[in-house]
Amino acid sequence: MGVHLRCILVAALCASTPALAQATRTWVSGVGDDANPCSRTAPCKTFAGAISKTAAGGEIDAMDPGSFGALVITKAITIDGGLDGGKVLASGTQGITINAGAQDVVVLRRLSVNGSGPTLGTTGIVFNSGKALHVERSQVRGFQQDGIRFAPAAGGQLFLDDVVVSGNGNAGVRVGGTAGAVTAFISRGTLSGNRQGLWLGAGSTATVSQLTASDNTEAGIWAQTEDGGKASLNVERARLTHNGVGLHAASVGSGSQTLLRLSRTAVDANVLASTRLIGTGTVLSFGDNRMAGVSASTCPAGAVSLEAAALPGLPRGGVFAPMQLGVLGAMGSVTSTVSGTLPRGFRLEGGVFSGTPEEGGDYPFSVTVTDGNGCTASRDFTLSVACPPMSLSPTGLAAGTTGQVFAETAFVHEGGEGTTTFVIDGALPRGLQLRDGVLTGMPTQPGSFPFTLTATDGGRCSASRSYTVAVARSSDFQEATLQLQASANPTYAGDAVSVTARVVGGQGEPTGTVTFFNGTEVLKVVTLQGREATHALATLAPGKYTLSAAYSGDTRFGGVDAAPLSLEVLPAKAPADESDDGCGCRQSGAPGGALLMLLLLVLNRRRRDAPTPG
Repeated sequence: MGVHLRCILVAALCASTPALAQATRTWVSGVGDDANPCSRTAPCKTFAGAISKTAAGGEIDAMDPGSFGALVITKAITIDGGLDGGKVLASGTQGITINAGAQDVVVLRRLSVNGSGPTLGTTGIVFNSGKALHVERSQVRGFQQDGIRFAPAAGGQLFLDDVVVSGNGNAGVRVGGTAGAVTAFISRGTLSGNRQGLWLGAGSTATVSQLTASDNTEAGIWAQTEDGGKASLNVERARLTHNGVGLHAASVGSGSQTLLRLSRTAVDANVLASTRLIGTGTVLSFGDNRMAGVSASTCPAGAVSLEAAALPGLPRGGVFAPMQLGVLGAMGSVTSTVSGTLPRGFRLEGGVFSGTPEEGGDYPFSVTVTDGNGCTASRDFTLSVACPPMSLSPTGLAAGTTGQVFAETAFVHEGGEGTTTFVIDGALPRGLQLRDGVLTGMPTQPGSFPFTLTATDGGRCSASRSYTVAVARSSDFQEATLQLQASANPTYAGDAVSVTARVVGGQGEPTGTVTFFNGTEVLKVVTLQGREATHALATLAPGKYTLSAAYSGDTRFGGVDAAPLSLEVLPAKAPADESDDGCGCRQSGAPGGALLMLLLLVLNRRRRDAPTPG
């Protein structure tokens, strides 16, 4: 008896459970209940409650005004807000999220998606997957990020018709930016009060008709690709006004391409300019547009300009955060050239400053840009690259004595990288020299010699220190003078001439070398022999030359300079005429020539006076 009773109860329970069949059309109402079957007579309260009771490819309709809540769509469906416009209030969350199948088409019609609330909603409509999204006669406003984000990883199509997207923190409508190829068709829309009105990224192809983009803080239309990405946009009968810029087109990085084509479009009253181009970004006009401040064929003053930008300083070896260089008011595409020197490792490429500077210092340079109409603009920049801490050792130098080998001293550039070069500002005593950072030699000049040594490493960073070399006079030190003379002065071009330097004074036979100079040019170093050194000059052109010589000194004789010698070289002599035989008959006005002429005159006269024969 108990068993039969249990069977009857189970059967009754099953009979009372309704079938879970889904309707092709369901309804929501402001006074509905999600426990209802979502029929017209028993509507649900929210879109989320109705969608589970609606078959794939079906439709949810709003019967009356109401707020029907955020929802996630995972199948093909149509949601119609009705004549009064169904509302989706999404405080602190996304409004409508679409994660549909590859062949699913989602239609959203006559909806008001609003992110206002104690905490703003994140994004209004997000399309992550599906075949296509249609948004018609709807409004999306008040979200922290984007109004509509259409970026399916596998690609898809977006259709917007008579849609108003306003007051969002980033893009009104964001299209593309993922690996998938997406297409968008936007007609009779208004995008206002966003950061960017329409945002296009890599993989997007869009067509815009009868669009108004206004009061967007950064750009009415913003299109940008990087590193191989491609985006294109056709704009027909649009109005872009009171934005930061009307159109922003940027292609940065290798192989990227951003192309915007305009027809019957008005771009005016924007804050910065009608256009901003970066890298190879291109804006083409069919010639029937109204572009404030831009001309298709002329370049009025200020038509094109480089956007103001200051390059931040950084340490040598630091990574420069990529910074885009915008060109305002340009049409077509832009080419850029740099005049001046950039530090190694830093570059302007594709409209972007980037790199890791490997050299320190201040680098002033200019950038000049030219757009597709031949309009140009330039701007000066300075990049400051700070050097790491550096020092130069030793702190001081040992004293020396004339005629004695100096204590060899190696200078060390601490903190430097690569090969260091050393430069002296000042004079060393004669006989001392700096070779590859080592002070070496034998001083032949007594006295105190201050100088400053600067060490510069392979990255153009330097350290400097002041030194003084004190050279004492040895007990047998002898002073001398150096006399310089030429074998002929003046001389003639082409003639052989030599100069001789002679050491005068002191006891004994001086040794060492004499260096001959023409101005500051070293002509030759000659070993002293018998107190003299001679150098045969190369053929000199006519003119005046200042020659000098310096004696190196040795262990007993001090080094010394000769007084400069002024040598005058005259033009070469005119060669004698060998056919004249020394008589001068061929010279104009020579006596022999005059006598010959007189003799000829006499002979002619006698010939005339002679009687005629017969």
